[in-house]
Amino acid sequence: MKAEAIITGVCETDFSGYPDCRDEFVKALHHAVSLGMAKDIRFETPLMWLNKAETWALADYWGQLDLVRHETLTCYNGIKGDGCGQCAACNLRANGLSQYLGDKVGVMTVMKQKTGLQ
Repeated sequence: MKAEAIITGVCETDFSGYPDCRDEFVKALHHAVSLGMAKDIRFETPLMWLNKAETWALADYWGQLDLVRHETLTCYNGIKGDGCGQCAACNLRANGLSQYLGDKVGVMTVMKQKTGLQ
């Protein structure tokens, strides 16, 4: 494996019963993969401490709101975009989008503070 990093979109702040979204799990996975590969592969989790509304703000900041909205996967039933609308992950995603769209300036401000973006 030539990769130096694995980047994942897991987020502990919206944890809703999915233990693989916790920072502790990612750190343990990093340790296991590094041992198994005999190489230190970084695990990067840029969304770990952002809530869903702030994640939407980050996508909008980079001009990728529509791409993230329609081409990414949050649904635990494997449906891209809006997903199934019934699982906890889909509900968190929809609520986060609604919260962001309802207060773009406020949510964007908090996201920028957390990430150090200007």
